Amino acid sequence: MKTVLFVSLLTATTAAHAIDVSPYRPGQVLNAEQAKELQQRYKSREQQAWKTPGSVNDIKKHENSELILYGVQVLDKTVATIGPQVKDSSKRYSGNSLNCTSCHLQGDTQLPGTKYDALPFTNVANDYPQFRARSMSIVTTAARVNGCMLRSMGNGRELPLDSKEMQGILAYFDWLAEGTKKDQAMQGTGVPAFDLPDRKADVAAGKKVYRLNCLACHGEKAAGMKAPDYKETGMYAFPPLAGNDSFNDDAGMSRLIKAAQFIRVNMPFGTNSKSPVLTVEQAYDVAAYVLSLPRSRREGREKDFPDANFRPAD
Repeated sequence: MKTVLFVSLLTATTAAHAIDVSPYRPGQVLNAEQAKELQQRYKSREQQAWKTPGSVNDIKKHENSELILYGVQVLDKTVATIGPQVKDSSKRYSGNSLNCTSCHLQGDTQLPGTKYDALPFTNVANDYPQFRARSMSIVTTAARVNGCMLRSMGNGRELPLDSKEMQGILAYFDWLAEGTKKDQAMQGTGVPAFDLPDRKADVAAGKKVYRLNCLACHGEKAAGMKAPDYKETGMYAFPPLAGNDSFNDDAGMSRLIKAAQFIRVNMPFGTNSKSPVLTVEQAYDVAAYVLSLPRSRREGREKDFPDANFRPAD
């Protein structure tokens, strides 16, 4: 009964914002015609202006502050909270040494996933459920979170729907969406696209870009800079971009175009989309170099994107 109640509550809070995917239901596999219709519906939504997220102090005033703040902790201090070396082995959900904020960057208020054009969480509650080509199905917010647990967080484990961890993350997403326009898209979410260079990415050129712009933080061969207590905690001062402590070969960031788009407007650290440091060509090549380095593999990744017509170009 307790589990059913928790799941019902999660569904209810998310439904307060989520887009209408009817007549389909979460988990339903769509055919190509259905998928194209829903994709178009999603893309044609009205777009609201970027909502500047509040602060930790704003969360503390919320009636659900304890749970929201725990969600912030999971996203911001992932390694220390649910990482592979956490003392309570039942809490070891993440499979690597990245924090969620390694990709979903902090904005001015230092909350996870609140930076414009840096894969923010700000509008997630309005964006899900939605069709995902990876599974050709309708995916909920919780399922999307667990997709990251299995890929971006290495070969991790799914968070149970009724776990405090999942409840906290979804509560934080709902808090971010408070005051936004229901069901609408939002400026600054995702990462901005750009026209790709009309050539193959140059790994050798990317290595040179890496050494000039990235090595100081991410180390030789993108292995990251370990924190002094790494042996005890698995923590990094600067995250690894390759190797078993980083995202696996099935993560969104393991795709060349996605990685190049993210790097272009967010790296070196401190860069933003209004004043990028790297050119499109440099971002394209350095992404290729980073993705050429070894990383953990995900079993069964060949089952992703079962319809080739919906498979990303990269």
